[in-house]
Amino acid sequence: MDDSRVYILLAAYNGQKYVRQMIDSVLMQDYNNILLILSDDGSTDETPRIFDEYAHSNPDRVLHYKSGTRFGCAQNHFLHLLSTFSDAPYLMFCDQDDVWDRDKVRKTMKKMLELEEGLAVPAMVHTDMRVVDENLQVINPSFWGYSHLDGGRLALNQLLVQNVVTGCTIMINRRLAKKICGCEMNHVLMHDWWIALVASVCGKVGYLSEQTMNYRQHGENVVGAKNVRSVGFLWRRLTTSSMRNSLNENAKQAESLLKHYRDDMDEEQRTLINAFIHAQRSSIWIRDYYYVKYGLLKFGAVRIAAQLLGL
Repeated sequence: MDDSRVYILLAAYNGQKYVRQMIDSVLMQDYNNILLILSDDGSTDETPRIFDEYAHSNPDRVLHYKSGTRFGCAQNHFLHLLSTFSDAPYLMFCDQDDVWDRDKVRKTMKKMLELEEGLAVPAMVHTDMRVVDENLQVINPSFWGYSHLDGGRLALNQLLVQNVVTGCTIMINRRLAKKICGCEMNHVLMHDWWIALVASVCGKVGYLSEQTMNYRQHGENVVGAKNVRSVGFLWRRLTTSSMRNSLNENAKQAESLLKHYRDDMDEEQRTLINAFIHAQRSSIWIRDYYYVKYGLLKFGAVRIAAQLLGL
C-alpha cells in the first residue's frame, strides 16, 4: 500500500441535497493521492444512486462501500468505517453537507508529517473551519471563534473536560487508527473526542490554526456550531444543570479511557484521570479543588463559572 495515500471516509444518510458538493470538493483536492470511501446508512432518498454514479465515474479514486449494516447514528457509522479501513496509511472523515477547500488535504498532511517527525507514533491533526449557512454564505470566518474554543487546548487535562476537535477536520495515521480499533469503546460521547483523547495518551496531537473547509449549518444538522456568546446559551449555562450532567458523562468516558489504555499511560496521566473521576464523586469544595489543582477547567469565563458553581 502507498504510504502517502489518504483514505477519506464519508458516512451519509439521506444526504442527496448537499452530498454532490461535498464529493466534488474532495475530488478537486490538489493532493491527488486519495481514496474516497462512500458509505450510506440505509438512505431512502437518492444518496445510494449518487454514490454508485461517482464510484462508476471515478473507479481509481472513489469506492462505494456497502456494509449491509444499519448503524442508526453517525458515530457508530464512522467508527465502523474506521475499523474497516484501519490499514490505510492516513484517514480523514467528512460529513455529507460540508464543502472542503481545495488545499485541505495537502495542508493537513503537511502538518501531520511535521508532527510525526519521521517516527512511528500514533498522531492526529485537526483544523479550524468557517461556519456557513445552507447557501454557503459565511456566518463566521472561524468555528473556534464562533464557539469560543481554543483549538490548541489539546493537553490531556484540557481534553478530559472539553472537546475542541471536530471530526470533519481530523486526519489520523495508521498507528492511531490501530490503537483506537484495538479496544471496545464504551461510554464514548463523540468519536472525534475519543480519537483526540486516545491520541493524547498514546501519541501526539496537533492542530493547524487555519480554516480548511466550510461547515454548513442548516435545519438538519446532527451536531452544529453553537454561538456561546448568545443570550440563550448564557442563560442555559447559568440556569440549568447541563454543565454538571455533562461533566459526569465526561468522567464515565475518562474511566473507559483509563480502563483500555492504562498501559499506554505514564503515572502522571493515570493520576490526572483518577483525580478527574474522583472529583465527580466528591463535594463541590473537593471537586473544585481537584479542578483547579490539575487544570481540569473548561475554556471561557462563563463555562468555568458554571463548572465551579456546579451548575
